[in-house]
Amino acid sequence: MYKRMQGGCVPRRRGGAAAAAAGLVAGVMVLANAGAAGAQPAPPDPCSPAAVMRAHAAAMTQMADYLDSRPDVQQVFRDARTKPTMGERHNAINAYTETHPDVAAALQNIHQPVRDLSTRCGVPMHQGMMPQGMGTGGMGSEAMVPGGMGSGGAGHGGMAPSP
Repeated sequence: MYKRMQGGCVPRRRGGAAAAAAGLVAGVMVLANAGAAGAQPAPPDPCSPAAVMRAHAAAMTQMADYLDSRPDVQQVFRDARTKPTMGERHNAINAYTETHPDVAAALQNIHQPVRDLSTRCGVPMHQGMMPQGMGTGGMGSEAMVPGGMGSGGAGHGGMAPSP
């Protein structure tokens, strides 16, 4: 066990056993890391309330950008906001989009992802989707999009409180 050398005894090295132990530890660590790396978290639920809110937020951001780029359309929305009922507001926007198919198409495209999510997830997009006070004062743009969900269907695009 001990090898006598000049100046005293020193333990004899057992190179094979130490190397094997080090290799075993390294192997266990590699396997543990591979298992952790291979265990991917589940993808987020595409129909979760957070996903619904993200779809609405994206549509509202695009709508705001569109209105900023089109002062004429923004004025139509401003004028519609003065109407006393949601129906009258909807009619004012609808009358404009019927005579301006480019605007109607742009609004349809902006809100298409919200409609797709509603269809895919079976989730109606209506005023109950947003807490009271978070709406736009009855100017939910989904209700104003030609063919949108605002008239006689799923509601006001989740953005407007009840009139």
